[in-house]
This record gives sequence, C-alpha cells and structure tokens, in this order.
Amino acid sequence: MYIRANSTIPIPEVFAYRDNDIGIPYILMSKAHGTPLQRTWKDSEKDELNMSHEQKTKIVFQLGVITWQLSRLCFDQAGSLFEEDGEFQIKTCLSRGLLLNERHSLGDINRGPFKSEKDYYEAHVSAFLEHVKYLQLGHHCFFAPIPARSEYDDYAGFRKASDWWSDFVTVQSKIDGSDNRTDYVIAKEVLSEMITRWTNKSKFPLNDRKHRFSIHHPDFSVDNIFVDEGFNITCIIDWAFCSSVPLSILLTAPGLPQSRYEVDVSLLPAFKNGFRYALEKNTQRENIETEMTLYQTLSCSRPIWLLSRILNFDSTTDYHLFKALWDSMGNHDQGISEFFRSRQSSQQYILLRNELKEDDQTTEQVDRLEKEYFRDDIRRLAIARKLTLVSQWSLRHHKSLTYGIRGNSNIFVADKRLWAWIDNCLKP
Repeated sequence: MYIRANSTIPIPEVFAYRDNDIGIPYILMSKAHGTPLQRTWKDSEKDELNMSHEQKTKIVFQLGVITWQLSRLCFDQAGSLFEEDGEFQIKTCLSRGLLLNERHSLGDINRGPFKSEKDYYEAHVSAFLEHVKYLQLGHHCFFAPIPARSEYDDYAGFRKASDWWSDFVTVQSKIDGSDNRTDYVIAKEVLSEMITRWTNKSKFPLNDRKHRFSIHHPDFSVDNIFVDEGFNITCIIDWAFCSSVPLSILLTAPGLPQSRYEVDVSLLPAFKNGFRYALEKNTQRENIETEMTLYQTLSCSRPIWLLSRILNFDSTTDYHLFKALWDSMGNHDQGISEFFRSRQSSQQYILLRNELKEDDQTTEQVDRLEKEYFRDDIRRLAIARKLTLVSQWSLRHHKSLTYGIRGNSNIFVADKRLWAWIDNCLKP
C-alpha cells in the first residue's frame, strides 16, 4: 500500500490484510496484469530461449528505472515497514538474510531496526556465522561448489557433474561436517573486512543522511515480474521480504533469472542506464552531491551483490563468489590458498574445528548413510573416497600442513575441472 501510494511502480492493489481466527495471516489483492516473465526468459536449468537480447535489455532497463523510484522511498532506519493506526513505521528487519533457512530460530541476533549501515551488515554477518556453526547447510560446501548449469554445454554434462559432486560431498558427510563449517567461519573473516572497508568509505551527503535507507525488493526474479506482449513490465509481485536497506544493497543489479544467479554481464549496462535515465530526468541540480553519491554507489555495486549472496546463502557456488569478492578487494598479502592454510593451521580455528566436531555424525552414522546412498555401486563409492583422500579433507585443520599427499600445494577445490577430469579418465 505504501509503495502504491508513493510511486508509479506497478504492483497489485491490496484490498485487505490481517490475521484470521485461526492465526494465519492473509492478503486479498487484485490479479497481476500481464504474463509471468518466467514463461519467456531462458531458465538457467534448461536450454530453451524465447527472448532476444534486446527484449531482455528492455526488461533490465525498466528494473533500473524502478530501482530509482525505490531509492526515493527513504527512511532514517533499516528495517521492515509496518502500518499501525494508519501510519507507516520502520520496525524489526524481516530480511531474507535474517529469517530464511531457519535463521528465524537463531536467538542472539540483532534484528533491528538499524540506525547505521554498519549495524545492518554486522547483523547479517552474525546471522551467517551462527548459521554456519549450528544450522543445516543444505547444498553449501565451500570448497566443493555445486555445479552450475551455465558451465556446461548441455544438460547431460551438467547432470553428470552434479552426480559426481553429490558422490563427493556424501562421503564423510562433508556438508554438515565440522571441516566445512570451519571453512565458512574462516571465510566470514574476509567478509567482515570487506564490510569494514565499504562502510568506512560509504559517505552519504550530510544533508541527506537521515534518508539513507530505501525500500528494496530482494527478489526481482522472473517469477515475480509480469510483462505485456511488448515486454513492458505490467506488475511486480511478492513484496513479502521488502525492507528499507542501505543504498549499497538497493543499487545492486537484480539476479536473473533467479536471485541467486548473477545477471549476464551484457545486461548490466541496461540496469545502470535505466537508473541513470530516471535519476537525470528527475533530480534537481541542487542535489548534485546526492546524485554523484548514487552514481558512485551504482558503479561499485557488484562486490555488494557478491557479499549479500554469500551472507544470505542465496547462492549455489559460494567459493566462486568468494573468489570474485576476494579479487575485487585487492591489496592482499596472501593468495586465497595461503590465507586459508594459515587460518586452518592456526590455534584459533583448530580449537573451533574440534569444538564443532563434537556435533559431527558418528562413524557408524556416516557409514550407514554412505551405504544407503551408494547402494552397491562400488566404483562410484571408490572414486568419491579416493578424491576425499587426495583432497586431505579431514587433515586440513592441523598445526602443520607440510605432510601428506598434497603438501603445500593449493587448496583443493572440487569444481568443474575435477568433474571433467574424472569423465576423461573414465572414457574407454
């Protein structure tokens, strides 16, 4: 209701919303006009292509214009919008990074509202840290990123790589094991440093600082966008996790076709051009300082996109996102392998890993799960175990890493190169 009353963004009209007698909230709204964009945009998991590059560019340009409109809906705090007695107020932040994947169950998390960009990010880092320590990690295995459909020429190759990946992470129950959890805690160290760097240089004009948080839709995916026959956006739905956020979050390009996928690099200029077009068309020249700040934030938006996807676990390839973020930061005294090796062999993380290991599955439980998964496929089980041995998966968090098969070589990353190597080795 607030967005409809304060912008021209096409959204459904809300007629009523409240809890009912059985405690289940509901919203009664108008039907979305147009056709869901998912029917025409190429899905990253399939091979059909129903839209031209020009048509996609048109969509992304419009999302840039819509993002500019959202940037005008400003508040002095970050959090979610609530209506009470006819007035809209920012209260507890119901962002996806603080709620989804069972994060709503985490107790000692600051959920806002947040008065500073630093507080906002630190709360999401805390939720990430508590998640990787105590909650299930789903498909997230830091040094074994799940294969991406875009990496393969056909679906058959993608499916085969996915099977090899599944075999590898099943052995020793790697995903929810203490070794993987510790790797994510180490990664958090870099994410915190990146946030400190960003918030220290993110200086919004003094005269506008009370309006530095803007309304944000966290999921401009093809499922939530409706278009007409001319690919004009006619409606955007699913504002459930809408909240006011720092401009650095608002100005990140939307993930397409789904929020976890980075939009094609060829479409990024369209998003920026759409935002700039609306900004230049509507900004008065006396606000030139604000305009320049928005331009600067927009131009540096990719690292924040990478950061938010990792923190929110809205991703499938955490290691590759982390590497891209690492490269964008620059000025490192070490490479990624050296960084992780130095941390894995430090007393701090050895003790943490030993503490987390107390919640690992027992050897008997792991053996039973492996038996159920592989059944009688001895070859696949043998390959996954050999790869686990070569990776030194359970030997990485020790004081000295100069021994063993890998010695001081680079960190073992199980990705598309490994799955291609297996396929080549198994060819008759």
